[in-house]
Amino acid sequence: MDKKTKLSAKPGKIVSKPIWPWVALVLAITAVSFAPMLGNGFTNWDDDYYVTLNNLLRGPDWKGLFTQPVGNNYHPLTILSLALNYQISGLSPESYFLVNYLLHLLNTFLVFRFVLQISGKNLWVAVLTSLIFGIHPMHVESVAWISERKDVLYSFFFLLSLIAYWKFLLNNRKRDYWLSLLWFTLSLLSKPAAIVLPLILFLLDYWKERKITRSLFIEKIPFVVLSAVLAILTLQVQAPAISGLEVFPLWTKPLFACYGVMIYAVRFIIPYPLSAFHPYPAMSDLGWAVMLSPLFILALVILLWVFRKNKTFVFSTAFFVINLLLVLQVISIGGAIVAERYTYVPYIGAAFLLSTAVVSTAEKYRYKALPVWILFVAVTAVFGSMTWQRTKVWKDSGALWNNTLSHYPDAPVPRGNRASFLYRTAIEPEHAAESDSLFRQAIDDCTVSLKGYPGLFRSHETRGLIYLRQNRNFEALSDADALIRLSPAGSADQALGFSMRGTANMRLNEPGKAIADFTSCLAITTEDDNALINRGAVYYSSYRQYD
Repeated sequence: MDKKTKLSAKPGKIVSKPIWPWVALVLAITAVSFAPMLGNGFTNWDDDYYVTLNNLLRGPDWKGLFTQPVGNNYHPLTILSLALNYQISGLSPESYFLVNYLLHLLNTFLVFRFVLQISGKNLWVAVLTSLIFGIHPMHVESVAWISERKDVLYSFFFLLSLIAYWKFLLNNRKRDYWLSLLWFTLSLLSKPAAIVLPLILFLLDYWKERKITRSLFIEKIPFVVLSAVLAILTLQVQAPAISGLEVFPLWTKPLFACYGVMIYAVRFIIPYPLSAFHPYPAMSDLGWAVMLSPLFILALVILLWVFRKNKTFVFSTAFFVINLLLVLQVISIGGAIVAERYTYVPYIGAAFLLSTAVVSTAEKYRYKALPVWILFVAVTAVFGSMTWQRTKVWKDSGALWNNTLSHYPDAPVPRGNRASFLYRTAIEPEHAAESDSLFRQAIDDCTVSLKGYPGLFRSHETRGLIYLRQNRNFEALSDADALIRLSPAGSADQALGFSMRGTANMRLNEPGKAIADFTSCLAITTEDDNALINRGAVYYSSYRQYD
């Protein structure tokens, strides 16, 4: 990059074009690229927590929608939107996918509008940025996964807040300021990731070349207060999901953060491999990419210093990094070192930088729109086709986990989730002829997953249920014990563990233990039919307590 190249977002010779045909073209390409997702179904990757087993949606439970966390997150607007889907179509997935699909199209339009504003109404920059955002393959996870409704919903309000704030900077109208605060509040209630927005507002101040004054900080106070409240609430809610420091030593945390920034930057250009789950490396071998990732950060810092007077480079890079701050695994949440859904908003910054560089180069060397057209066609052809194919991977749990395991064959969580899918498939009447082979494959998946992660209680659950069906009661008893021990206290998973152990004890002629287990299950949930029926059977056959 030539230091003299300003990467200006406001080249004037190649932007005198009508706007709406280009908006329509970008949205049409995005709509076609994501179209296969409209025929997909639910997966067993959190969709049970959010939809299929979520009692908050039934009714709906209005108080619970705004008071109970779901999936270790407090995002009531997201759950409310899913509750509305439930009222429309119950557990038929079509309406859920349609809402995600439409929200992504709206977000693509808002990216166009936001970039058009901050670029001085540069049409080409807005078109390229919104196109890259709209059809980037790394964004499929956020759009084609029902449980990630929170991503597309919070981004919708996030972008509205930024647009309103930019209007406030242009016109100094208090109405736009309060609108920005309102949209920010709704974004926070959709996903806690929105808490970084105050930093982006300061970044927009920098882009607008505002002078640093006391009022500049005072006007951010309401935003910061809201962010602080949601941050505290989120830490409390997510405490069960936060991995202990004993899993990885403290010195590895900066390495994981550096690796995250590096890999998200690389996969902006080369989105491969795409996977629903990218597991942590083994502690015994973190790998050269993780160990050398600080060099990438050092190079990025040097570039920021060299081009510190280049506002576009500084703005775009800061936008990218700030929106990644919460997901760089400094505090480890879950079992993945990176996740594709985390790029949904950050890639706006990366796309803006690339688009501005191409348009500026076109103007500087008087190529007119040729480089823009080349990039437009290339992105459409490569990213569009990759996104089209990627949406099909999210068709169901089988396709999703087979694809994931093709990249990470021994990853415990994908193995455990595929095992659960195979078990559910095997017990369906239409698959009775192949149930034995499906059970064997599921047991193998559970065994591999528990070898890599002994604390994965879902694998104990699946294997224990299969053992019960095969009348392997002593083995089922062992998995039930593990499920009870490892599940969160008072959870539905622990209740199932008691029910499983009660069934095994009943078959092993331990009626006292069986009744105690069934009673423990029913103390957690009164809706376990298996526990009710079997406890009644034990009272009847073993104790003759007919009442």
